[in-house]
Amino acid sequence: MQLIQTGKYSSVHYDPEHDTFIKTFSPNITDRWRYRLGIRRYPGYNFRYVAKRLSLLGIQAPDIIESKRYRLVTANVNGVPLKQVIQDDPALQQRYVDILVALYRDRIHCRGLHTDNFLVKNGEIIAIDLDAYKAPRIFTYPRQEFIDCLSRSLKGKEAFLFQRFLQAIDAPAP
Repeated sequence: MQLIQTGKYSSVHYDPEHDTFIKTFSPNITDRWRYRLGIRRYPGYNFRYVAKRLSLLGIQAPDIIESKRYRLVTANVNGVPLKQVIQDDPALQQRYVDILVALYRDRIHCRGLHTDNFLVKNGEIIAIDLDAYKAPRIFTYPRQEFIDCLSRSLKGKEAFLFQRFLQAIDAPAP
């Protein structure tokens, strides 16, 4: 088992024997209460819920092997980061913008929609890190917050993707 990444509230390991990624969550006490009270979905369950929702939108996600409250096991996508290939591929650029538009219209919110959180395999884009996505329940995030977060995610060489997104939703440039 290899440690791939650690964050403030999670860690990711790779299991080469099963070719899977295991993500364990250790949320703070406030978030634990939010989960218990049903204000938020547990991270492992949220990943599964968002993956199903994305599937309905035609957006691919990793295959889920196991989904528990604070543990998630997914199959290895064996893809390359979208960030590495998007600059030279107009078809991937368009597909990525289409994905962003679908998320925006379906009111699915995520602060990390940058190209590092998507993989490409066989020309298809796969969304990863779905535990960070927030699908609406009763209340939704303001659409402007989605746009603001996306503007912070797509800068520098990728700023043109943000402009294309704004054109696609017919929104004025900030």
